[in-house]
Amino acid sequence: MSEEPIVPLRRIPLDRVSVVIDSVYAFAMTLLVLTIDIPSKYEHLKDVEPVHKILIAVLPDLVHYFIAFLILAILWYFEHQRFRALRFLDRPLLCLNIASLAFVCLIPFSTNVAGDYPLDHLGAIIFELNIFIVGMIAFIQWIYLRQKRRDLIPDLTPPQISREITWSMVFPALSLIGILLAILLVPYSLTIYILIPFIMAFLFWKDPVQA
Repeated sequence: MSEEPIVPLRRIPLDRVSVVIDSVYAFAMTLLVLTIDIPSKYEHLKDVEPVHKILIAVLPDLVHYFIAFLILAILWYFEHQRFRALRFLDRPLLCLNIASLAFVCLIPFSTNVAGDYPLDHLGAIIFELNIFIVGMIAFIQWIYLRQKRRDLIPDLTPPQISREITWSMVFPALSLIGILLAILLVPYSLTIYILIPFIMAFLFWKDPVQA
């Protein structure tokens, strides 16, 4: 009979860390609404159709808001899935999670920059680079977990871990494409993230591994 993996005495409990992660994602998703800049009503008292003009003016902000909200929701879902499989956290994994949360907190900022300057390609690059870093940290986490599978995630099989690694590459890959499009001065390059649900659905359909 195989021996049970030894659990380090200084293990980090999942519940405390998961509460922090959920709180940070919830705060970032809520803070996104502040990236929609609505002019003061006193600036439009003499306008015939102030609401119509305001809606047109904030349309880029709204588009960026929904894209960023979708990204955060999907990132949170995969973070949740990863925690469901973990037995506990060790220090390297905790450091990776803290680094990820640092850049998750930056998403409202990069969304605001991209939304306020939709035709400035540097703003799009800042947003896409932000998502690229978060996605790469998730990818590195799964590579690390594959090496520590016996201790941290014994219930997941190697094919299941390979599937998660493949899925974690979607955000970095799309971000690199978006950055390239922005460098080539393609407008609204970050709308490429709208493809994420379709790509995830395709990968789920093609993957024979059952979760």
